[in-house]
Amino acid sequence: MRRLALALLVLAVVPVFYCRQPFPPPSHDRRVTYHDLLPGLIRDGFDTRLGALDLVGAWQLTSPAEEIGNFSGLAQWGTTKGPGRMGRDLVAVSDRNAVMVFSRPDQPGSAAAPWHTWLHESIHPATPALISMIDTDSESISVEPGSGAMLIGYEGAPRFHLFSADMRHDRPIAAPMLKEWPENKGPESLRRLADGRTVAIGEVYSGWFSRRRHPGFIWPGLPRDNEAPARFELVMPEGYRPVELAQMPDGRLLILGRKFTLDGFRTVVTMVDDPRAIRSGASVVARPIAWLTDSRLRDNYEGMVATAEPDGGTAVWLISDNNQMAWLQRTLLLKLRFER
Repeated sequence: MRRLALALLVLAVVPVFYCRQPFPPPSHDRRVTYHDLLPGLIRDGFDTRLGALDLVGAWQLTSPAEEIGNFSGLAQWGTTKGPGRMGRDLVAVSDRNAVMVFSRPDQPGSAAAPWHTWLHESIHPATPALISMIDTDSESISVEPGSGAMLIGYEGAPRFHLFSADMRHDRPIAAPMLKEWPENKGPESLRRLADGRTVAIGEVYSGWFSRRRHPGFIWPGLPRDNEAPARFELVMPEGYRPVELAQMPDGRLLILGRKFTLDGFRTVVTMVDDPRAIRSGASVVARPIAWLTDSRLRDNYEGMVATAEPDGGTAVWLISDNNQMAWLQRTLLLKLRFER
């Protein structure tokens, strides 16, 4: 009964927290502390095998800076040209329009003070009209491996924004078809694939009576202003909404699914074995490969990226959105190892 009462209380207060709030003033103390949770979980008998994925790392991120949190998208940061460190660093984008670059906590010498910036303050300060265009929730991010440029998707906005790797330059890309999706169920999943195509998937259901089908767009390259994409449908497990798209080093696609129940959040990682299955007019079934249901790590996971490991394996990283409710939710970062 206590769980049910807590869930009903959350349902009552969540709409208040989802109303757009003023941006908190940026903090000068940007330290982020990684709290290693895995040893305690193992001592408590946590089963680290989650289907086809093994849990090999779990950290809670805390910071004196209030703006650090609410992370909805995750990608590798850096470039394959020049001094970038792609593979060592990650970049997360938040609902509050902050971008945080941070070292992977599984690496020696992980940064305690990650670089981060506000999207609405980092670009063209002499152009308030452009800044106002970004006064909406940033939900997804894809990093160009060559240049490190960051393509970011938003809720309720008919455009993407392409930022330079240093966040000093920005190019808005008109995408009026995004207005077809409700304001709070926009392009939660966005990724530039290895074959050059850009794929965006809406959190919305395709029809009134479907709790499995979700609409998606495909562009042949980086989206161009007002370019009409091809369309497809993604079929997820019943009731799970797609909140992130990632591509494994071998080309297979992973889609992160989230469901809210009276007993809290549920998370599923699904797979599409052949990225060519995503094509115009297709109905693409994502098969579940891992479930995260244990209450000790359940949370609102919205960001995911797959990284190539030095030994030739693949790691899958998840980050949670705490919805600015630190008293109830946490910012968790999980490292999962793909074993099949």
